[in-house]
Amino acid sequence: MKDTTNKDTMNTVDRMIGFLTMRYAFRYNTVMNCTEFRHTGSTEAHFEPLDPRTRRRIILEVQREGIEVSQNDVNNYIESDYVRAFDPVGDYLASCEGSWDGHDHIGDLADTVPTDAPLWREWFTTWLLAMVAQWQNTPGRVYGNSVAPLLISPQGYNKSTFCRRLLPDALKWGYTDSLAISDRRQVMLAMSQQLLINLDEFNQISPRVQQGFLKNIIQLPSVKVKRPFGTHIEELPRKASFIATSNMTDILADPSGNRRFIGIELTGPIDVSVRPNHQQLFAQALVALGNGEKCYFDAEQVKLIMQSNCQFEVVQPIDQYFRLYFEPAD
Repeated sequence: MKDTTNKDTMNTVDRMIGFLTMRYAFRYNTVMNCTEFRHTGSTEAHFEPLDPRTRRRIILEVQREGIEVSQNDVNNYIESDYVRAFDPVGDYLASCEGSWDGHDHIGDLADTVPTDAPLWREWFTTWLLAMVAQWQNTPGRVYGNSVAPLLISPQGYNKSTFCRRLLPDALKWGYTDSLAISDRRQVMLAMSQQLLINLDEFNQISPRVQQGFLKNIIQLPSVKVKRPFGTHIEELPRKASFIATSNMTDILADPSGNRRFIGIELTGPIDVSVRPNHQQLFAQALVALGNGEKCYFDAEQVKLIMQSNCQFEVVQPIDQYFRLYFEPAD
């Protein structure tokens, strides 16, 4: 009798799985750490996160079909490794692999940012390669993408538009410019689930946060955090890189040296009239990384960045008072 009961239960579960896979396609997003779905037979529908309301509707659909399973049975299937894993970032980069046409698309994108900084094109290229390398999550990384461009100009210079358009439509879910930097747990989760974090209005971040928390997290190769409703702290791979914008020039406040940011003052609005060719942009980055091009800033580059950043440092009141009464002698 016991064997018959177990067999009937398995047959019922198999019917449930057959019904679900006939109506829906499921996949587990390994970056967002959630199950996504779409209706089968639809060529235009995109995968969407499986929210609680939709999950309950699916459970009711199974039960209305006369399949005698509990909501736990449905949830067990949806949340198990029967559902295929899907890496949206790896999938997108794979679609770019081998398609580079040989033109310097990264340099062209850097040139849309008008600035007098002579090394901006070189610095931007290194930073973008570091961003793509961060997405690839190569095992054994000791540091993350530890430098962030900081675009400085008056309002209306298209800084935020430029930042948003760095990611293609397929990855636009991975961009955020509304992160509460004071919420440590939220920042840590975002670093594992987002691809590009824009520290918009960078001048609103206090010197204490700049010198402490922000300086520390920007160089991490992975993050340790407890997820919502989690029971323990996990070590998650870091995906996100940072970029920043500001309307003020005196904003860098690290007395030990502002090496984590590349301050770039704009001389005019950024040209956003043409959308970047993202496939070529990232295909070029993959070729460069495959050829061993640097995706980090060496000691000489860091020295030049720190020298350039001197013009954007916060001048303390005591320094202002000193400079008011003294000047260098001949």
